[in-house]
Amino acid sequence: MRILFVYSDISGAEHYGAKKFYSGLGLISAVLRQEGHETALLYLQREEEREKFLAAVEAASPDLVAFSTTTHQFPYIARYASYLKEAHPELLRVCGGIHPTLVPEEVVACGVFDVVCVGEGEYPLRDLVERLERGQDYTHVENLWIRRGEEVIRNPMRPLIANLDELPFADRELFDYEEMLRENDGWVDMMSGRGCPYNCSYCCNPALRERYRGLGRYVRFRSVEHVIGEIRALSQRYAIKVINFQDDIFTLDRRWTIEFCEAYKAEFDYPFWINSRVERILDEEMVKALAEAGCEGLRIGVENGDEQLRITVLKRTMSNEQIIEAFRLLRRYGLKTYTCNMIGVPGETPETIQKTIDLNRQLKPDEFQFSVFYPYPMTELYDICVQQGLIKPGAELTSYYSKQSVLNLPTLSEEELAKGYERFEALRSELALMRSSPWKYRIYRLLLKLYRDDGPRLQRHLEKLRRFRRRILRRKG
Repeated sequence: MRILFVYSDISGAEHYGAKKFYSGLGLISAVLRQEGHETALLYLQREEEREKFLAAVEAASPDLVAFSTTTHQFPYIARYASYLKEAHPELLRVCGGIHPTLVPEEVVACGVFDVVCVGEGEYPLRDLVERLERGQDYTHVENLWIRRGEEVIRNPMRPLIANLDELPFADRELFDYEEMLRENDGWVDMMSGRGCPYNCSYCCNPALRERYRGLGRYVRFRSVEHVIGEIRALSQRYAIKVINFQDDIFTLDRRWTIEFCEAYKAEFDYPFWINSRVERILDEEMVKALAEAGCEGLRIGVENGDEQLRITVLKRTMSNEQIIEAFRLLRRYGLKTYTCNMIGVPGETPETIQKTIDLNRQLKPDEFQFSVFYPYPMTELYDICVQQGLIKPGAELTSYYSKQSVLNLPTLSEEELAKGYERFEALRSELALMRSSPWKYRIYRLLLKLYRDDGPRLQRHLEKLRRFRRRILRRKG
């Protein structure tokens, strides 16, 4: 059979400047191809008109169309599936991904999907396709919810895949991978495992652990040999510059991490990046092993600079002193750092936003990201927002990168949020100046005190001075 995957990344590719590899689809495609099926991908980078979308589907001549979606992208996915239902009702429409796994009732209720996949999709989709190909009944495939008219058959979930090594390497050709690598400057995204054991109130992992309760171990890693084998296979086929591990916490298992570092150092010289967590890098032996293996840098969630808000609202229990010590340790071994931050969380004030900016200024990360908080369904903080009536009526954001909030916060006005956002943007320019010209940075910091830490206003005035100076120089010339 021929399966067409539809992956919506509207505004994401625009934000990052290139399309990204999605491991989940790559693995499902690899399992299907292993069974002799054909797969293709329609990667939606921007909103498409109905007829253009349908033409792209028709050109692929699929027997089945499988949509993958996050919460932000679901409104787009539901609309495109409705187009397909109207034009080609004979094509089976399947929906999977993190959003259907967490809120399957919402997805099945929209009425445009024949099948909703709840949970890991590699084997459920394989079983569905095989039964379709043989003309067999598929209404009792585990993990799948089947719509038959007004009836919905909710099948139980199967056990989690205990041994991730049994899966083939992800199918990267599904994504036209050579072109993707060129667009991403040789950065290869990889996953070494699945799951996270922490209980951050804004994250989906606690809800996923609950969804999978009784179905096996939630946090799992591939063997070091399997991960090294995939990198070896990739190196023989593609022009790699950097290996980019996307696991939530790469250093979760200390023994696994050190074993990986030893094996990686013995065979490869590509730099690599990882995600980690403050509590999981306050370990000098492990940080040294990472540095010696070629780890170039780490992305770490700081989230908020106010300890009380971070602990009580976000459920992240590390102290500011632990964060500062972790960054000192990483700098000691020459590792780059990248912080992840949120603004506009419940309880946020202009003062807590400034604390987050001040903490990042002290940490001096090589780069950072910040975003306006969004309450994802099936998270603890979403429930709190609902209980406190914080979500604006009819509010809907289809992009993770929006500057607007879907919340009405009694402690933070929209104007104050916008100013906080601007100050974070100004910090990026400030830290870049610190790295490029320390003496100019010292002058900038003195001026910033006069401006009462209003970086955006200072930078606007400095830009006016630069433009005035250029005009004077042109006249003299």
